[in-house]
Amino acid sequence: MLSLDFKWLDDFLCLKSLGSFSAAAKARNVTQSAFSRRIQGLEIWVGVPLFDRTSYPVKLTADGQKFVPYVEKMLSLIKETSDDFALASLKTDNSVRVICLHSFALNLVPIIFQKVQGLFDYLQLSLTPSVQGVENHFNALLDNTSDILFAYDIPSMRPTFLHEDKFERLFIHRSHIIPVIGRGFQLPSTEQSTIPYLAYAKHTFLYQPVNDILEKNRLALRQVFETTLSESLVKMAQMGVGVAWIPSHAIVDELESGELVHAFPEMNELELPIDIVCYRSRDNHRPAVEDFWQGTQIAIAEC
Repeated sequence: MLSLDFKWLDDFLCLKSLGSFSAAAKARNVTQSAFSRRIQGLEIWVGVPLFDRTSYPVKLTADGQKFVPYVEKMLSLIKETSDDFALASLKTDNSVRVICLHSFALNLVPIIFQKVQGLFDYLQLSLTPSVQGVENHFNALLDNTSDILFAYDIPSMRPTFLHEDKFERLFIHRSHIIPVIGRGFQLPSTEQSTIPYLAYAKHTFLYQPVNDILEKNRLALRQVFETTLSESLVKMAQMGVGVAWIPSHAIVDELESGELVHAFPEMNELELPIDIVCYRSRDNHRPAVEDFWQGTQIAIAEC
Protein backbone atom coordinates (compact mmCIF):
# COMPACT_ATOMS: atom_id res chain seq x y z
CA MET A 1 0.00 0.00 0.00
CA LEU A 2 1.18 3.53 -0.77
CA SER A 3 2.64 5.24 2.31
CA LEU A 4 1.09 8.48 3.53
CA ASP A 5 3.25 11.59 3.24
CA PHE A 6 2.04 13.95 5.97
CA LYS A 7 2.58 17.05 3.85
CA TRP A 8 -0.24 15.78 1.62
CA LEU A 9 -2.63 16.60 4.47
CA ASP A 10 -1.60 20.26 4.41
CA ASP A 11 -1.88 20.16 0.62
CA PHE A 12 -5.42 18.87 0.96
CA LEU A 13 -6.50 21.70 3.27
CA CYS A 14 -4.75 24.29 1.11
CA LEU A 15 -6.56 23.14 -2.04
CA LYS A 16 -9.84 22.99 -0.12
CA SER A 17 -9.32 26.59 1.00
CA LEU A 18 -8.16 28.09 -2.31
CA GLY A 19 -10.15 25.99 -4.79
CA SER A 20 -7.42 26.20 -7.43
CA PHE A 21 -4.54 23.84 -8.18
CA SER A 22 -2.36 26.67 -9.48
CA ALA A 23 -3.01 28.93 -6.47
CA ALA A 24 -2.53 26.08 -3.99
CA ALA A 25 0.70 24.98 -5.69
CA LYS A 26 2.02 28.54 -5.46
CA ALA A 27 1.03 28.75 -1.81
CA ARG A 28 2.82 25.47 -1.10
CA ASN A 29 5.94 26.55 -3.04
CA VAL A 30 5.85 23.65 -5.52
CA THR A 31 5.11 23.37 -9.21
CA GLN A 32 1.53 22.73 -10.22
CA SER A 33 2.40 19.31 -11.65
CA ALA A 34 4.16 18.27 -8.43
CA PHE A 35 1.24 19.53 -6.34
CA SER A 36 -1.23 17.62 -8.51
CA ARG A 37 0.79 14.41 -8.06
CA ARG A 38 0.73 14.91 -4.28
CA ILE A 39 -3.07 15.27 -4.26
CA GLN A 40 -3.34 12.19 -6.46
CA GLY A 41 -1.06 10.32 -4.04
CA LEU A 42 -3.37 11.25 -1.16
CA GLU A 43 -6.42 10.10 -3.13
CA ILE A 44 -4.72 6.78 -3.90
CA TRP A 45 -3.90 6.37 -0.19
CA VAL A 46 -7.50 7.14 0.85
CA GLY A 47 -8.93 5.07 -2.00
CA VAL A 48 -11.50 7.59 -3.29
CA PRO A 49 -11.50 10.88 -5.25
CA LEU A 50 -11.40 13.84 -2.85
CA PHE A 51 -11.89 16.71 -5.31
CA ASP A 52 -14.26 17.35 -8.20
CA ARG A 53 -11.91 18.63 -10.90
CA THR A 54 -14.72 19.37 -13.36
CA SER A 55 -15.86 22.46 -11.45
CA TYR A 56 -14.16 25.79 -10.87
CA PRO A 57 -13.29 26.57 -8.24
CA VAL A 58 -12.34 22.99 -7.45
CA LYS A 59 -14.74 21.51 -4.91
CA LEU A 60 -14.62 18.62 -2.48
CA THR A 61 -16.44 15.45 -3.35
CA ALA A 62 -18.78 13.95 -0.77
CA ASP A 63 -15.92 11.69 0.33
CA GLY A 64 -13.63 14.70 0.45
CA GLN A 65 -16.01 16.48 2.82
CA LYS A 66 -16.11 13.40 5.06
CA PHE A 67 -12.29 13.35 5.02
CA VAL A 68 -11.86 16.93 6.34
CA PRO A 69 -12.33 16.22 10.08
CA TYR A 70 -9.97 13.24 9.85
CA VAL A 71 -7.26 15.44 8.31
CA GLU A 72 -7.72 18.14 10.93
CA LYS A 73 -7.58 15.56 13.71
CA MET A 74 -4.44 13.90 12.29
CA LEU A 75 -2.61 17.20 11.87
CA SER A 76 -3.61 18.31 15.37
CA LEU A 77 -2.36 15.03 16.86
CA ILE A 78 0.91 15.20 14.91
CA LYS A 79 1.58 18.75 16.14
CA GLU A 80 0.59 17.90 19.71
CA THR A 81 2.90 14.87 19.74
CA SER A 82 5.80 16.81 18.24
CA ASP A 83 5.36 19.75 20.61
CA ASP A 84 5.11 17.57 23.70
CA PHE A 85 8.29 15.60 23.01
CA ALA A 86 10.19 18.63 21.72
CA LEU A 87 9.37 20.64 24.83
CA ALA A 88 10.31 17.74 27.07
CA SER A 89 13.74 17.41 25.46
CA LEU A 90 14.40 21.16 25.18
CA LYS A 91 13.09 22.36 28.53
CA THR A 92 16.59 22.89 29.91
CA ASP A 93 18.43 22.91 26.60
CA ASN A 94 20.82 25.78 25.93
CA SER A 95 21.15 25.07 22.22
CA VAL A 96 19.86 27.23 19.37
CA ARG A 97 19.17 25.18 16.26
CA VAL A 98 19.82 27.19 13.11
CA ILE A 99 19.02 26.15 9.54
CA CYS A 100 20.45 28.13 6.63
CA LEU A 101 22.18 28.05 3.26
CA HIS A 102 25.77 26.80 3.08
CA SER A 103 27.11 30.30 2.34
CA PHE A 104 25.50 31.66 5.51
CA ALA A 105 26.93 28.77 7.53
CA LEU A 106 30.44 29.59 6.34
CA ASN A 107 30.63 33.35 6.69
CA LEU A 108 27.59 34.91 8.36
CA VAL A 109 26.08 32.82 11.15
CA PRO A 110 29.43 32.13 12.94
CA ILE A 111 30.13 35.88 13.09
CA ILE A 112 26.67 36.63 14.49
CA PHE A 113 26.93 33.79 17.02
CA GLN A 114 30.33 35.02 18.21
CA LYS A 115 28.82 38.43 18.97
CA VAL A 116 25.72 36.98 20.60
CA GLN A 117 27.75 34.58 22.74
CA GLY A 118 29.58 37.60 24.14
CA LEU A 119 26.23 38.62 25.62
CA PHE A 120 24.91 35.16 26.51
CA ASP A 121 27.87 32.84 26.94
CA TYR A 122 25.76 29.82 27.91
CA LEU A 123 24.31 29.43 24.41
CA GLN A 124 25.26 26.51 22.19
CA LEU A 125 24.85 26.75 18.42
CA SER A 126 23.60 23.79 16.40
CA LEU A 127 24.03 24.74 12.74
CA THR A 128 22.52 22.79 9.83
CA PRO A 129 23.41 23.97 6.32
CA SER A 130 20.64 22.88 3.99
CA VAL A 131 19.57 23.25 0.36
CA GLN A 132 16.15 21.69 0.94
CA GLY A 133 13.07 23.45 -0.34
CA VAL A 134 12.02 26.57 1.52
CA GLU A 135 8.77 24.86 2.53
CA ASN A 136 10.84 22.37 4.52
CA HIS A 137 12.80 25.20 6.14
CA PHE A 138 9.69 26.95 7.44
CA ASN A 139 8.06 23.67 8.42
CA ALA A 140 11.13 22.95 10.54
CA LEU A 141 10.40 26.13 12.51
CA LEU A 142 6.71 25.28 12.88
CA ASP A 143 7.47 21.66 13.81
CA ASN A 144 10.00 22.81 16.41
CA THR A 145 12.84 20.84 14.82
CA SER A 146 14.72 24.11 14.18
CA ASP A 147 14.65 27.44 16.00
CA ILE A 148 16.07 30.01 13.57
CA LEU A 149 16.12 30.27 9.78
CA PHE A 150 18.49 32.60 7.92
CA ALA A 151 17.33 33.43 4.39
CA TYR A 152 17.48 35.95 1.60
CA ASP A 153 14.52 38.32 1.50
CA ILE A 154 13.40 37.25 -1.96
CA PRO A 155 10.00 35.85 -3.02
CA SER A 156 11.25 32.28 -3.35
CA MET A 157 12.53 32.28 0.26
CA ARG A 158 9.56 33.86 2.04
CA PRO A 159 6.80 32.01 3.90
CA THR A 160 3.54 31.50 2.07
CA PHE A 161 0.73 33.96 2.76
CA LEU A 162 -1.09 31.15 4.58
CA HIS A 163 1.70 30.95 7.18
CA GLU A 164 3.43 34.35 7.13
CA ASP A 165 1.69 35.52 10.33
CA LYS A 166 3.18 32.53 12.18
CA PHE A 167 6.73 33.90 11.93
CA GLU A 168 8.67 36.79 13.33
CA ARG A 169 11.26 38.29 10.98
CA LEU A 170 14.45 40.22 11.73
CA PHE A 171 16.57 42.18 9.23
CA ILE A 172 20.23 41.10 9.40
CA HIS A 173 22.27 42.65 6.61
CA ARG A 174 22.06 44.20 3.14
CA SER A 175 24.36 42.49 0.67
CA HIS A 176 24.80 42.93 -3.08
CA ILE A 177 24.97 40.32 -5.80
CA ILE A 178 27.92 41.41 -7.93
CA PRO A 179 29.67 40.03 -11.03
CA VAL A 180 33.22 38.88 -10.24
CA ILE A 181 36.15 37.34 -12.06
CA GLY A 182 39.44 35.89 -10.90
CA ARG A 183 42.59 38.01 -10.67
CA GLY A 184 44.19 38.20 -14.09
CA PHE A 185 41.13 36.94 -15.98
CA GLN A 186 40.74 38.89 -19.22
CA LEU A 187 37.24 39.67 -20.45
CA PRO A 188 36.82 39.38 -24.26
CA SER A 189 37.69 42.66 -25.91
CA THR A 190 35.44 42.52 -28.97
CA GLU A 191 31.68 42.81 -29.14
CA GLN A 192 31.53 39.62 -31.20
CA SER A 193 33.03 37.53 -28.39
CA THR A 194 31.01 35.88 -25.64
CA ILE A 195 31.90 35.86 -21.97
CA PRO A 196 32.17 32.47 -20.22
CA TYR A 197 29.49 32.41 -17.53
CA LEU A 198 29.32 30.47 -14.25
CA ALA A 199 25.66 29.96 -13.35
CA TYR A 200 23.42 28.91 -10.49
CA ALA A 201 21.29 25.83 -11.21
CA LYS A 202 17.68 26.67 -12.04
CA HIS A 203 16.18 25.24 -8.85
CA THR A 204 18.44 27.27 -6.54
CA PHE A 205 17.28 30.35 -4.65
CA LEU A 206 19.63 32.81 -6.35
CA TYR A 207 18.97 31.63 -9.90
CA GLN A 208 15.99 33.94 -10.51
CA PRO A 209 17.46 37.16 -9.06
CA VAL A 210 20.63 36.69 -11.12
CA ASN A 211 18.68 35.68 -14.21
CA ASP A 212 16.59 38.87 -13.91
CA ILE A 213 19.79 40.94 -14.06
CA LEU A 214 21.03 39.08 -17.12
CA GLU A 215 17.75 39.31 -19.01
CA LYS A 216 17.46 43.02 -18.31
CA ASN A 217 20.98 43.82 -19.52
CA ARG A 218 21.35 41.32 -22.39
CA LEU A 219 25.01 40.50 -21.87
CA ALA A 220 26.75 38.24 -24.39
CA LEU A 221 27.28 35.29 -22.05
CA ARG A 222 28.13 31.68 -22.80
CA GLN A 223 27.32 29.34 -19.92
CA VAL A 224 30.16 26.94 -19.20
CA PHE A 225 29.29 25.74 -15.68
CA GLU A 226 26.39 25.55 -13.24
CA THR A 227 26.04 24.48 -9.62
CA THR A 228 23.76 24.72 -6.61
CA LEU A 229 26.45 26.20 -4.35
CA SER A 230 27.85 29.73 -4.28
CA GLU A 231 31.09 28.26 -2.92
CA SER A 232 31.62 26.31 -6.15
CA LEU A 233 31.07 29.43 -8.24
CA VAL A 234 33.62 31.28 -6.11
CA LYS A 235 36.25 28.58 -6.67
CA MET A 236 35.61 28.43 -10.41
CA ALA A 237 35.84 32.21 -10.70
CA GLN A 238 39.10 32.21 -8.74
CA MET A 239 40.47 29.64 -11.19
CA GLY A 240 39.75 32.00 -14.07
CA VAL A 241 37.02 29.91 -15.68
CA GLY A 242 34.54 32.76 -16.15
CA VAL A 243 32.35 35.43 -14.57
CA ALA A 244 29.97 34.66 -11.69
CA TRP A 245 27.38 36.70 -9.78
CA ILE A 246 28.06 36.24 -6.05
CA PRO A 247 26.59 37.88 -2.92
CA SER A 248 29.23 40.29 -1.62
CA HIS A 249 28.96 39.02 1.97
CA ALA A 250 30.19 35.62 0.78
CA ILE A 251 33.43 36.93 -0.77
CA VAL A 252 34.65 39.66 1.59
CA ASP A 253 38.09 38.08 2.03
CA GLU A 254 38.49 37.27 -1.66
CA LEU A 255 37.68 40.86 -2.66
CA GLU A 256 40.02 42.33 -0.04
CA SER A 257 42.90 40.08 -1.13
CA GLY A 258 42.29 40.73 -4.82
CA GLU A 259 41.70 37.05 -5.61
CA LEU A 260 38.35 38.18 -7.02
CA VAL A 261 37.64 41.54 -8.64
CA HIS A 262 34.50 43.24 -9.88
CA ALA A 263 34.06 42.21 -13.51
CA PHE A 264 32.24 45.39 -14.57
CA PRO A 265 33.11 48.08 -11.99
CA GLU A 266 31.54 50.90 -14.00
CA MET A 267 28.21 49.16 -14.61
CA ASN A 268 26.17 49.48 -11.42
CA GLU A 269 23.12 48.13 -13.25
CA LEU A 270 24.74 44.68 -13.12
CA GLU A 271 24.55 44.63 -9.33
CA LEU A 272 21.50 43.74 -7.25
CA PRO A 273 20.92 44.63 -3.58
CA ILE A 274 19.69 41.66 -1.58
CA ASP A 275 18.68 41.64 2.08
CA ILE A 276 19.43 38.85 4.53
CA VAL A 277 16.84 38.17 7.22
CA CYS A 278 16.15 35.56 9.87
CA TYR A 279 12.89 34.01 11.03
CA ARG A 280 11.59 32.26 14.09
CA SER A 281 8.20 30.83 14.99
CA ARG A 282 6.08 33.18 17.09
CA ASP A 283 5.23 30.17 19.26
CA ASN A 284 8.87 29.42 20.13
CA HIS A 285 9.53 31.01 23.51
CA ARG A 286 12.43 28.87 24.71
CA PRO A 287 14.80 31.03 26.81
CA ALA A 288 17.82 30.15 24.65
CA VAL A 289 15.98 31.20 21.50
CA GLU A 290 14.71 34.40 23.11
CA ASP A 291 18.26 35.31 24.18
CA PHE A 292 19.70 34.52 20.74
CA TRP A 293 17.04 36.68 19.09
CA GLN A 294 17.67 39.55 21.52
CA GLY A 295 21.43 39.19 21.16
CA THR A 296 21.18 39.21 17.37
CA GLN A 297 19.20 42.45 17.50
CA ILE A 298 21.87 44.02 19.72
CA ALA A 299 24.68 42.78 17.47
CA ILE A 300 23.00 44.22 14.37
CA ALA A 301 22.42 47.57 16.06
CA GLU A 302 26.12 47.79 16.94
CA CYS A 303 27.32 47.08 13.38
